[in-house]
Amino acid sequence: MNSISVVLAVVMLAAMAPVFTLAQPATEEITEIDASSEVEIDFPRGIVIDADLEWDVTDDDIELELLYSTAGSETETLIFVPYEVAYPVQVEIAIDLQSAFVPSGVEIDFRWRLVDDREVVAESESESTIWFDDRWDWRQLESDQVRVHFYDLDEAFAQEILDSAQSTVSELEQRYRLDRSAPLDVWIYPSSADFRSAQQPNSRESVAGASYPGYYLIVAVIPNGNSGEIGRVIPHEVSHQVLFQATENPFTNPPLWFDEGMATHFQVGGTSGYMEMAIQAHRDDALFDLGSLDASFPYLPSQATLAYAASWTALEYIEVTYSDEGIAALIDAFATWAPYDEAMTNAIGVDGDRLNDDWKAWIAARSD
Repeated sequence: MNSISVVLAVVMLAAMAPVFTLAQPATEEITEIDASSEVEIDFPRGIVIDADLEWDVTDDDIELELLYSTAGSETETLIFVPYEVAYPVQVEIAIDLQSAFVPSGVEIDFRWRLVDDREVVAESESESTIWFDDRWDWRQLESDQVRVHFYDLDEAFAQEILDSAQSTVSELEQRYRLDRSAPLDVWIYPSSADFRSAQQPNSRESVAGASYPGYYLIVAVIPNGNSGEIGRVIPHEVSHQVLFQATENPFTNPPLWFDEGMATHFQVGGTSGYMEMAIQAHRDDALFDLGSLDASFPYLPSQATLAYAASWTALEYIEVTYSDEGIAALIDAFATWAPYDEAMTNAIGVDGDRLNDDWKAWIAARSD
């Protein structure tokens, strides 16, 4: 195809494409919509909003829109809402929270607005509701920076979960000189079956906890009375939350091996074979380079476990070599938007390749 036909094809495709226009800010004062809304949870599919709406705009051709966002996000999703002219206007609209998977325990903010010829002419005050798994009778305990939601657990055991979460937050903040973390919500299921039925489809069955840093939310399964699982799961997931807040910026996250290394470093139990695993992998020339674990871990369970072992031993090496001061410096550096090599050099004086080589040499020395 020559250049003229390429340009012509692009022009033709552009002409065929649908055109979408966004509502513009009003040039005159916006009228208020008086909204009375009731929200019904349809877990796990989503929520249904029934609303009575009143406004003073007289044009019958205006469009009604619902805008909603999750957990205080500045990004809103828009839904066009069909309605019949009446007084008040009664509408029912379903919001699908399953397809894109919004985890239970998230606050949903929503508001209504009227648009006339692409200009906003009326809008309501924002309303909010909590999207949660309403199949269970949840109770709540809270501390300074943590709220634990639970059911079918002894209250003393739930208190143990709360104490573990709060003490992990406090230890991370104190050891690494971190700013105060925002409050966390921790939702605890007592059985794996209940937990899996609330998770994203096709999630790994072996997963015992999930951390959603942007939502300040942790969801986990801990059977009643199993204190060992508290130590293994809660500090791990809390570490993800605190590190996210300490390094949050618009452009980068810490390397995944650092994030998971911190999480496994703070959990109690479940890591006893990691050093031996890393040593054997190094002997077999099968130990991952840290750079290969910057963004993702392997999906195969055996390889994923080795990735966790590598991350745990890398954090052990950094702590032994550079102390808590070095870890604190890395956390600060990863918050600066700098590329990983630059961040690590600024923090501990070596780039990623040098750190990788030094860590592997440390592993090799431990196998002698």
